[in-house]
Amino acid sequence: MNYDQFLYFDVPTKKPRTTIYIEPELMQALEKRAKKEKRTISNLCNLLIEQAMNEWLKEDKALDDKT
Repeated sequence: MNYDQFLYFDVPTKKPRTTIYIEPELMQALEKRAKKEKRTISNLCNLLIEQAMNEWLKEDKALDDKT
């Protein structure tokens, strides 16, 4: 397989990108959940990160308000 073809492509979004390394078991769980929810793994990861960060930002703001 020619992997070079995957290195150069136009991304259909202007959103920033990142790369993560995860344990195989976590990847399998993400694949399973993404398939059940009819999402891409990238979309699922974005959703999970967004939910976690929204919760963290609420907690962080509450702490800032107390000080």
